[in-house]
Amino acid sequence: MRYENKFAFPAWALDEILNRLYTSKYFFSEIFQERRVNNIYLDSPNYKNLLDNLHGVQNRVKHRIRWYGSGTQVQSPILEFKIKHGELGYKEYLPLPTFTLDTTYSYDAYLKKITRNSQGLPQAKKLLHHDILDEVPTLYNSYLRRYFLSADENFRVTIDRELSYKSISRWYSGMSGFSEEKIVIELKYEKKDIKCAANVIQDLGLRLSRNSKYVIGMQGLYFNNLQFL
Repeated sequence: MRYENKFAFPAWALDEILNRLYTSKYFFSEIFQERRVNNIYLDSPNYKNLLDNLHGVQNRVKHRIRWYGSGTQVQSPILEFKIKHGELGYKEYLPLPTFTLDTTYSYDAYLKKITRNSQGLPQAKKLLHHDILDEVPTLYNSYLRRYFLSADENFRVTIDRELSYKSISRWYSGMSGFSEEKIVIELKYEKKDIKCAANVIQDLGLRLSRNSKYVIGMQGLYFNNLQFL
């Protein structure tokens, strides 16, 4: 289990943040090429996952379909279970079949394909699949992500930019949406490194902020005020 601390900055601060990473005494270096991350969030019809987040439920689970790259032909998607226990969290993964995200997209048909493909999986993986059977797609979001690692390999930093959010349901419907002119930084580390994490945050000049992409997207697309939920 690990911590994931989030920090939001205006888009124009990117060069400054990169400079802090490259000059940090923790010697961060970029470990992957920047790539596009895509997510389809799943939730119950009464928005249980969203409500758990808004109400600060300590033990909660978020389900999403994730893949990388651009285009309508989605290759190597995964079903991701983001599991939180207080401030600590971990993820479980389940590989999914390919699909096409265009006017031919039907989540109901895709769910049947997922069910067929899960037949040969171990029982533990089948149970993960079972968790989404009563959920529906609620939000699509996409962003560019860069990855950094400290010299001691105890701290990971990701930087997300060009964040966009679009509506999605069981069927493709044009996917209207909006974008954000900001960057989101995540600092990720194991429980054993929590004492040092405060020094890393100070060294990078970061300030904690709550920044759930799912909450932001749902609020921007569907709810002007989430207080009523």
